[in-house]
Amino acid sequence: LKYLVTYDVSEDSRRNKLVKLLKRYGKRVQFSCFEIEIYRQNLELLIYEVERIIDTSVDKVFFFPLSPYAEKQVVKLGVSDKEDTVI
Repeated sequence: LKYLVTYDVSEDSRRNKLVKLLKRYGKRVQFSCFEIEIYRQNLELLIYEVERIIDTSVDKVFFFPLSPYAEKQVVKLGVSDKEDTVI
């Protein structure tokens, strides 16, 4: 499954650890947003690892599933990496 992962992490050291972790699973598509493709069992491991990094009393990380249908409906505007198609 594909997921859009967004985060708001207040402390630099935690945020840097989170970014390093998410880079292992996918690609950064915005400053605080990653697109990852992952199997369900690996997603559970990733969530566990994220929970160990963040402070759940102040930080936020969201995992939005992207169905194949929803993924086809995504509109991308502006600067993009070479793999993406831009309107």
